[in-house]
Amino acid sequence: MTASEKFLYLIAGTGIGAALGILFAPSSGEEMRTNLSSQAQHGMDVISEKMEQGKKFVRDKGGAAGTVRSIVDSGKQTLNESVENVKSRFKDSVETGKQEYQSQRSQQPRGEVL
Repeated sequence: MTASEKFLYLIAGTGIGAALGILFAPSSGEEMRTNLSSQAQHGMDVISEKMEQGKKFVRDKGGAAGTVRSIVDSGKQTLNESVENVKSRFKDSVETGKQEYQSQRSQQPRGEVL
């Protein structure tokens, strides 16, 4: 079967399908538009209801701003603790290094340089 024959069958099938659809349609065009319109309106009502439920949920849980603020505060506290920990460890390391240097320096004979 060539490509042109396939294309002719496609066109013929589309035409037959459209004709059968029109002949056996359960409702007129006006009824179909009314049904589609009412279904679209129902969908919009459901979406609006779900959005209101979502807003109420957020308000009941302290609001999005409260949740974000809580997370940010927790993050700040953790960061500050980490910075203080690093500062303390660095200070301890410097102090240990100074002590070791003094210890090694006192053990060296006077003329020798480290």
